[in-house]
Amino acid sequence: MRRRSLASGGPQNGMKTRCRAGGFACQLLGRAWRSFRAKALGAAALLVFLSSALPAQSQNAPAPARRTVLSVRYVAQGAVYIDAGSAEGIVPGMVVEITRLAPGAAAVDRKAVATAVVTSVSTASAVCEIQSKTLEPVKGDEARLGAADEIGRVRSEVNQGRRHYLQVLEFSEGDPLDEELREYVPRPPAAEINRMRGRISFERTMLVNHDTSSASSAQNGAVIRIDWTRINGSYWTLTGYWRGSLTSTQSPAQATLLDLMNRTYQIGLFYANPNSAWRFGVGRMILPWASSLGAIDGAFAARKLTRRVTVGAFAGSNPDPTQWSYAPNQQTAGAFVNYETGSYDATHWSSTAGLAFQRAHWRPERQFLFIENNYSIGRTFAIFQTAQVDYRDPKLMNGQTGAQLSQSFLTVRYRPVKRVSFDVSDNYFRGVPTFDTRLLGTGLLDQYLFTGVSGGLHVDVTSNLTLSGNWGNSRRNGDTSHALNQAYRASWRRLPILNLRMDAHYNSFNSSFGTGSYESAGLSREFGDGLRLQFQGGVQNIQSAYSTQSRARFFESTADWQVGRHYFVMGTWLNYRGAAQNYEQISLSLGYRFGK
Repeated sequence: MRRRSLASGGPQNGMKTRCRAGGFACQLLGRAWRSFRAKALGAAALLVFLSSALPAQSQNAPAPARRTVLSVRYVAQGAVYIDAGSAEGIVPGMVVEITRLAPGAAAVDRKAVATAVVTSVSTASAVCEIQSKTLEPVKGDEARLGAADEIGRVRSEVNQGRRHYLQVLEFSEGDPLDEELREYVPRPPAAEINRMRGRISFERTMLVNHDTSSASSAQNGAVIRIDWTRINGSYWTLTGYWRGSLTSTQSPAQATLLDLMNRTYQIGLFYANPNSAWRFGVGRMILPWASSLGAIDGAFAARKLTRRVTVGAFAGSNPDPTQWSYAPNQQTAGAFVNYETGSYDATHWSSTAGLAFQRAHWRPERQFLFIENNYSIGRTFAIFQTAQVDYRDPKLMNGQTGAQLSQSFLTVRYRPVKRVSFDVSDNYFRGVPTFDTRLLGTGLLDQYLFTGVSGGLHVDVTSNLTLSGNWGNSRRNGDTSHALNQAYRASWRRLPILNLRMDAHYNSFNSSFGTGSYESAGLSREFGDGLRLQFQGGVQNIQSAYSTQSRARFFESTADWQVGRHYFVMGTWLNYRGAAQNYEQISLSLGYRFGK
């Protein structure tokens, strides 16, 4: 009977039979069995729930693959475009390190190319302004975010729930495993830190005046060209060109053409920290947000309030003789606000507005509002507009009050194909310019010669030949008929057989300060032994009540010879013949070149 009941009964009957036989121990075993069965059923239910919930969550918000190695897709003047944008967590202000690895080369042979800062971002690309470089970036170079910015991108993705990690570890001093492996590997500083390149020379200049017999003068001067980045590891950079006189036996009554051109130099000490909202500049420079104001010899300070808005102030003198309202003893001070948005590879817009005051010999002379706008759609379409509006103070304007437009520029450019571009311009000037008209033949005053509406065409005929022209009607105040403005330029990067570079200009204008024309041409050639020769000549004619130099011609020749690796010799001869000046100027320079 006992065997039959065990064989025919289930586990529960068998357990009861054993419990009758085993006593207290069997009762404990039964209780353990019931507890285990309940927990197993609960765990199974939990697994079923998770298996149905987790896939649905991953289908609703899939996390895209995050790349750490990006690529340079396009190279522009002073900037590069990378193939990652806001969709991958790229934001303005991030530091990008650009490197290059030759095909088949080992990873340790990777070369540093440049360091750039992200300035504007679209969904799938970003524009990076180059801060320093050791090589010229090219399409296909690799780009990586700096360590701090890469950690910030990961943290942002975790906080937004776009990517899930069991645990995120951050090391303020670097990854201990990597640091241990690299402890005994030499690590040179970043290429842009404390890098200094340039040249310095001392020159002797002699001037022979043909208007006065036996009249001559001589002076000693110096020339410096320098590009010193990240000085002593900081974010200060010294860059530009300076030329000045140290001693002189006799000062000429009037500046020569070379002296005027030398005053157009720019050099400055700039602070640009990608992790700071502040920017500073001291020296002779163009205000980055308002180039239409021309060069100032002073300083500026600017602060980024938001991602798109920057405010700043500036002050200094106006030393550039190519400015419309040039005066040696004129000072300018002002403040501005800039708004910038978009991306250079899509739609980009930058707008600046500000208020400035000008004084001559520290006496109030002018107060004006300036506006500058830049709008572009890729490399196909662009608009540049600037204007200055004077406020007429009754004390300064003989009782007249109100606002009056003093100058205005508007240029619209369209580039349907890579080699051809069209532009339409409208220029307006009020008053009499104070720039030096002797600079007409150099081409430095072309922006002021056309008044009214004009159109232009620019064609890259071949890789070596470029042709351009501008035409327009102009009528000055008091004229009874329109006059034709026309300008032509031809540039050969390399003439066949002769291996020469040539530029030729012709300009005929009818502007608010006078009418006239000029023709100029230049030739240059570089030889394999470090010798470079350059020749330039021109003739200008002008009929104006504001200039005594009605007709003038000049010829300049320059020889630059590289002696060895670091030293060079340069000589210049200028012959100038005009109604107001007739002279020859000869200069000889000995210099030293440092860096690459």
